Amino acid sequence: MAQKKLTRADLMSAFWRYVFLFQCGWNYERMQSVGYCFSILPVLKKTRPDPEEFKEAFITNLNFFNTNPVVGAPLIIGAHIALEEAGASLETTEGLKVGLMGPLAGVGDTLVWALYNSIIFSIGSVMALQGNALGPILVILLVFFPYLAVRYWQFFWAYNQGTNIVAQLGSGAIQRITELATIAGLIVVGGFAPSIVRLTTPLKWAREVVVRGEKVTQTVEVQPQLDAIMPYLLPVLVTFLAYWLLKKKGWSPTRVIVVLVIIGFVGGALGIFG
Repeated sequence: MAQKKLTRADLMSAFWRYVFLFQCGWNYERMQSVGYCFSILPVLKKTRPDPEEFKEAFITNLNFFNTNPVVGAPLIIGAHIALEEAGASLETTEGLKVGLMGPLAGVGDTLVWALYNSIIFSIGSVMALQGNALGPILVILLVFFPYLAVRYWQFFWAYNQGTNIVAQLGSGAIQRITELATIAGLIVVGGFAPSIVRLTTPLKWAREVVVRGEKVTQTVEVQPQLDAIMPYLLPVLVTFLAYWLLKKKGWSPTRVIVVLVIIGFVGGALGIFG
C-alpha cells in the first residue's frame, strides 16, 4: 500500500480553496484554470517538493479547464489529488482532467442549472411574488448548504476512488444520468408554469337578450369561460409560445423575452390582458 503523503489538513485546505475561490480567476482564455491551480497548490507543494518539478506542475495546471463548478469540478480535483499522491506523471493528471471535464460538464449543467436550480428558484420566485420574504432566503439556504454537501462528498469520494473513478463513470453512466435528469427537470419545471406565468384577460362580451318580454344586457366575461375550458390556459399558451420560438424557430432567449415583453405591454395597453 502506497504511503500517504497528504494529511487531512492538506485535503481540507484544497477543498476550501476550491469552495470559495474556484471561480474567482475565471477568464475567457482558460476559463477555470486559475481557480483549479489555486485549489490544488497545497497538494502540489507536498507531492512535488523539487522547485523545478513544482514549477512545471504549477504551469501545467494553468492549462485550459472548464467544467461544472458544483457537479464535476470537485470530483476531478479529488481524483487528481489521489493521482498526485500516488506519484502519477503530469501527462496522466492532465489526461484525467481533459477526459472528465467535458462529460461531467454535461451532466453537471443538467443536474445543477437545468434541474435543481430551476426547481429551487421557481419555488423562491413564487413565494416572493406572493410577498413572502422567506422566498429569497429559502433559495440562499437551499443553494449554499446542499451545494457544499454535494461538493464535499464528490471531493472525498473521488479522492478515495483514485484511478478507479474513470471506470466508475464509464459504461454510459453519465449519459443515462443526464437523460434522466433532463426528463425529470422538464416535468417538474413544466408543473411550475401556471404558478410563475400569470396572465389573465379582462375582456367581456355584452349582448342584449329578451327576458320575459324585457331587453336586458347580458355580460359574459372571457376569463371564466377560458378557466372552464382549461385552468391556466393563457399561461400554458404563453409557455408553449416561448418553447416554440426557442425550439422550433431557434430564437435566442433574449429575443423571446423581448417579444413576450412587447406582447405584454401592447396587450395591457389595449386592455386585452389584465
